[in-house]
Amino acid sequence: MSPRPQLAIGDYGHISYTRLPDGKYVAMARYRDMDGETRRVKAQGSSRSYAEAALKAKLKQRSKLGGADLDGESRVSELAHKYLAVKEGEDLAGGTVYHLRRQLVKVVVPRLGKLRIREVTPQVIEALVRSVSKDKGPGAALNLRSTLSGLFNAAARWGCVSVNPVGFVPVPKQKAREIRALTALEVVAMRDFAVERLRPKTLDERLARAEGDTRRMGGADPSPLVLDIMHFLLATGCRAAEVPGLAWEDVHLDAPEPWVEIRQQAVYVPGEGVKLTPTKEHDVRRLRVRGPVLEMLRARQAVATGPMVFQARLGGLLDSRNIARDWRRTFKGSEWDWVTQKTLRKTVATLVSEAHDSVLASKQLGHAGDAITRRYYIADSLVPIDTGQALEIFGT
Repeated sequence: MSPRPQLAIGDYGHISYTRLPDGKYVAMARYRDMDGETRRVKAQGSSRSYAEAALKAKLKQRSKLGGADLDGESRVSELAHKYLAVKEGEDLAGGTVYHLRRQLVKVVVPRLGKLRIREVTPQVIEALVRSVSKDKGPGAALNLRSTLSGLFNAAARWGCVSVNPVGFVPVPKQKAREIRALTALEVVAMRDFAVERLRPKTLDERLARAEGDTRRMGGADPSPLVLDIMHFLLATGCRAAEVPGLAWEDVHLDAPEPWVEIRQQAVYVPGEGVKLTPTKEHDVRRLRVRGPVLEMLRARQAVATGPMVFQARLGGLLDSRNIARDWRRTFKGSEWDWVTQKTLRKTVATLVSEAHDSVLASKQLGHAGDAITRRYYIADSLVPIDTGQALEIFGT
């Protein structure tokens, strides 16, 4: 006689029924628990069908993993709600949580929310990703696929699916974008332009700008803060949001070799305002500062009135969106109007890579490795490849 086949983890066997003297029924089945042990599970009911229903409910509850009140029969909307609650409890940047919530609420739940988790196949995911790619572009589709991958990784951890269906879906292809960085000469020219543009204007210059109309002489000049931030970005390669996140306690100008510590950023969180959060990669890096940026920091420290190096005009945290607005206003209509704060980050990465290597460039930028740095931040070298005399053997 062949042995009884072993149940799979989370499965139950044949349900048997026993009628009690008081007329009630007991339903019983063998169930293989998550520790691999097979146990008998029972439930009572006023009738055979009620006892069976009570037993199945008990078995379903027993199969829950990690405290997640979900299984393959749960709706995707329930999964999304649970996943978002978990992510909101993690130490993530406010902007990250905001964009995740927006992706789940605006795309995932409306398009997949009514499906059972077990019904979400690779074909379903691929159809959705293709649709988003067609409507909003491959970048949006790539972000959606990343969100879905995290969502169904959680579903796998909670025992709702055996494998993540997103893993079988091709990654949307994006066209390779040219990485534009400034050369050393362009940096100097752009900085000179900014110095002139941000210089306080004389009365005659204001009148000339207004074309002689005294009623048009008002209006503030672009914020001179842009120039200081430009110096800091070129000296450090920081992310735009890390600039307003720099506190004086992280600036060490009296050290034998002055340095700053980059450990936080100031980000705008919808509904909450500007908040200090850890850096994007949760990295903490110490960067040497010298030359013009060192003098700029000392000048700002001498008149500092708050804990932050770059603060709002009326005090408090500076919104990086306002910095971007003043930046655009400063370079509008010039040959530098295509340059953003991120362009300077790419410039730093490119120059450091050319002088040293991509590994040091990635450390300067705060990346976990140099793959991202090489792919998105280091511009192609314009210097011709020189193989020396190696190819002269061909006599060409």
